[in-house]
Amino acid sequence: MTHTTGHACHAHDSSHTHGPGAASHPDFAWDDLYTGDGSDTADPDLALLAPADDLPPGRALDLGCGAGGNALALAARGWRVTGVDLAPRAIASTRASACARDLDDRVDLAVADSAVWQPETTYGFALSSYALPPRGPARTATLATLAAALAPSGVLALGEWDEEACDWGKPGDLATLAELTEALTGLGLDIVRAERQVVPRIQHPSEDHAVVVIARKPLDTLDSAG
Repeated sequence: MTHTTGHACHAHDSSHTHGPGAASHPDFAWDDLYTGDGSDTADPDLALLAPADDLPPGRALDLGCGAGGNALALAARGWRVTGVDLAPRAIASTRASACARDLDDRVDLAVADSAVWQPETTYGFALSSYALPPRGPARTATLATLAAALAPSGVLALGEWDEEACDWGKPGDLATLAELTEALTGLGLDIVRAERQVVPRIQHPSEDHAVVVIARKPLDTLDSAG
C-alpha cells in the first residue's frame, strides 16, 4: 500500500516506512543515497523547470522527487506540489526542507514506486528529473502514469541520462531520445521540444549528457470546440 505523508511538517518517522515498490529494486539501496534530514536537498534544475514559467501555478507532480530540490522550487513559485519517491529518506529530506522553508502547506508527499503509484488528481505540470526506472515494464508504467497525470494542456518535463553518450550504467539504465519521444507520442502527448544536451554535474563528478523532452497533453475535441 502506498504511504502518503501529507503536509511536510507533520510529525512522522519515515525511517520505517516502505512504499509498494521497495522490493522491485533489490539490487540497489536507494535509501542509502539520502540523509533524511534535508541537508541533501540540492538546488533545483532550472532548465528542466523552465517550461513551468509559462504556466499559471496550479497543481504539479514531481515523480521521483529525490530530496525535493525541484518540488520545493515549484512550491516557492506558488504551485501545490505532490512529491513521490521510492526512498523513505528522500521523502523525509523533502519534508524537512519544506518545513525549514515554510512550504509545508504547499507540498504533499508519498513514499511509493513510480511504477505502481497512481495519481488521485490531474496536474498542470509534471516532472521526471533523472528518475525513470530501468527500461522495461516499470519504465513503461511510469511513463504511462506521467501522461495520465496531466490535465488537458498540461506540460511534462522529462530529463534522463543519454544512453548514446554516457559511458556508465548498465544496459537499459539510461534512455535514448527516440525511445522517450516515441513512448510519449504513443501515450497521446504532443512533443514540444526534444533534444540531447550536455548538462553540468548533478550526481556525477564531471559534466554529463542528457536527453530532455518537453511534451504537452492536447485538449480533447470537446474542449477544443469550446
